[in-house]
Amino acid sequence: MKRTCTTPLSCALLVVLVSAGCDAVHRAQGDTSSVRVVEAAVFEGGYGIGWHQKIAAQYNREHQADGVRVDLWGDPRVDEKIRPRILRGDPPDLILVGSLPIWLLISTGKLYPFDSALDGPAPGSDVPWRELFIPGTLSAYTSEGSVYAIPSAFGAWACWYDARLFRENGWRVPKTWKEFDALCNQIKERGVAPLAFQGKYPSYAWYTLVSLMHRCGGLAAINRLNAMEPGAFSHPDVVRAAGLLQDMALNHFQKGAMAMNHTESQLQFCNNKAAMVFCGVWLENEQKDTIPPGFELRCFNVPAVEGGKGNPELFNGSGAEFLFVPAEARNPELALDFARYMVSPKNAPDMATSIGVISPLRGGTPREAVTPALESVLDMIDNAGGIFTCRLTLLLQEWTNQVMYPALLGLLLGEITPEEFCATLDQGVAEAKANPDILIPPFVPYDPVRFGESP
Repeated sequence: MKRTCTTPLSCALLVVLVSAGCDAVHRAQGDTSSVRVVEAAVFEGGYGIGWHQKIAAQYNREHQADGVRVDLWGDPRVDEKIRPRILRGDPPDLILVGSLPIWLLISTGKLYPFDSALDGPAPGSDVPWRELFIPGTLSAYTSEGSVYAIPSAFGAWACWYDARLFRENGWRVPKTWKEFDALCNQIKERGVAPLAFQGKYPSYAWYTLVSLMHRCGGLAAINRLNAMEPGAFSHPDVVRAAGLLQDMALNHFQKGAMAMNHTESQLQFCNNKAAMVFCGVWLENEQKDTIPPGFELRCFNVPAVEGGKGNPELFNGSGAEFLFVPAEARNPELALDFARYMVSPKNAPDMATSIGVISPLRGGTPREAVTPALESVLDMIDNAGGIFTCRLTLLLQEWTNQVMYPALLGLLLGEITPEEFCATLDQGVAEAKANPDILIPPFVPYDPVRFGESP
């Protein structure tokens, strides 16, 4: 850690955790028998909690003789319900939620490390659990050699399209950005909008921008950003990427896209009112009730940029749906055991079949377990030598919400230039770093040479 736990930092944790408001409590009822209860709290979002409950019931059957039972519950507002419980030392044993300040919890000693569980084998394997994860997916919350959160899913950013629509119109998947721009113009000639966009949430464009920053500047550009180097955003490669994003928004977004939320814009895509949409791998599951018969959902990696320094086979990807164990959990070791059971070679195929989630484990998702749409994601994974991600939004939440998102909206609307956008982000990062309560954990840079790029 660059900075250790201090009194102001503890106060910051207090503010963050109690800001949710009401103290809605869900605690497993005390059991008068000798059964040890593991309480697991899961965010009930697009994937629901049906699969997690099924795995908990399966685990309970297999561990009944051991006197262990998992009590798993979920709620769309689970983070609001557990924040005050973490604060007063009465947390669930295992938590799946993405909106808590995990690095702040790590720095204040509020999370239990997964190391002991990672050193043992997971069900369905005879090698250490940590060796099964896709390289890079455990790094998001690793501090001083210890892992404090485990991904239960794999996340990747891609461009989605209807293969049938492309085939009928003779459109080809682009390999370069010039080909992508030319494709968008061909699509417009047919009276179809090239791109749907989730305009009410400009954060969706951030992940496309990160991909373009890599395509223009390679892993060296991502390393400068992750290290929070002064002027990292104002580097010519990043300014070029911001310009490409702005041109795409102004020239190829569907009319009215900036007023649409995620489901509205994605429905336009599913109805072929727009030919493509950039989104994460959750798209199919999120739109499963609106994808019409005959729609052949597929995806492709963000194209290479002519003259760019990035290896176009790499992609913007990371672990997702993170699990963590509070340090004050009543049964932390049992919680680790259930997490290892859930994210295991034994249960990964069923997770893919049941809720369309790609496992963070290498080879954990067999092709026969997924739809053709997710099979195209597996193709992207198989063709890639590795993944990259920009960690700034994980670490600088105030910068993300108060600086980056407003500036990104201005860029997409054409209200500011790419140079102004990048200068704004650089200034915001500099101000965030000057805050003594901002946590900057150690950064392990990507090795450009390993992936055929210039250092």
